[in-house]
Amino acid sequence: MEHYQTKVLRDQPQLGRWDVVVCLASGPSLNAEDVERVRQWRIAEPPNRERRGVIVVNTTFRLAPWADGLFAMDRTFWNHYQAEIDATFVGERFSNNALNAKTRSTRVTMPSYGNSGAAAVSLASHFGARRIILLGYDVKYGPNGEKHWHGDHPKGLGNAGRINLWAVKFDRLAKEVEGKSSVINCSRDTDLQCFKKGKLEEELGS
Repeated sequence: MEHYQTKVLRDQPQLGRWDVVVCLASGPSLNAEDVERVRQWRIAEPPNRERRGVIVVNTTFRLAPWADGLFAMDRTFWNHYQAEIDATFVGERFSNNALNAKTRSTRVTMPSYGNSGAAAVSLASHFGARRIILLGYDVKYGPNGEKHWHGDHPKGLGNAGRINLWAVKFDRLAKEVEGKSSVINCSRDTDLQCFKKGKLEEELGS
C-alpha cells in the first residue's frame, strides 16, 4: 500500500492543538471516495492557519494509512493487526489500554464508552478540537447485515455484537463534549441521533 507521508503531515503541530478533526469509524456506509475527499482536505492549505487532524478507528487505517492518529482499544486487535499497521500506517497510535511496547502506542486517559468510535471522538475533544466531523458512524448494520465497511474481523475479535447498546453510550458522549466541541455527523447512512447531521462536502468546504 502506498504511503501518503507528506510535508503537511510531517509539519503537523503536536497533538493537543487541533482545531478541526475528522473521525473515521468503520460503519458500512464509509467509502473510499469520502475518505479521499477527507485526505484532500487534510493536505490542503487551510484557511486562517486552521489546524487539522484525522483519527481512524480500528481497521479503517486501511482506507486512511496517512491519518494522524489510529485509535483502538482491544489488545486482541493490536495483536492481530500489528504487523500490517507497522507496514502501512504512518500516524500515531492511541489506546486507553496498556499495550506492549511493540505497538508503539500512546496510552490516553479519558472516557472510552466501551466503543472505539465513541472513544475517538472523546480523544479529539480531549486534544482540544472545537469541531469534530464524523464519518462511518452508522450505529446500525448495513442493508445486507454488514457490520463494517470491510468484512468481519477474524474469530476472537468483536464484530459489533453489542450495537444495540451504542446509542446510550453516544448520548453520554454528546453530553460530556457539549460546550467543548461541536460534533457533526456526516455519515452517509446513520441511526445516530445525538449529534447534528451534516453533509461532508459542506463541512469540509469542498
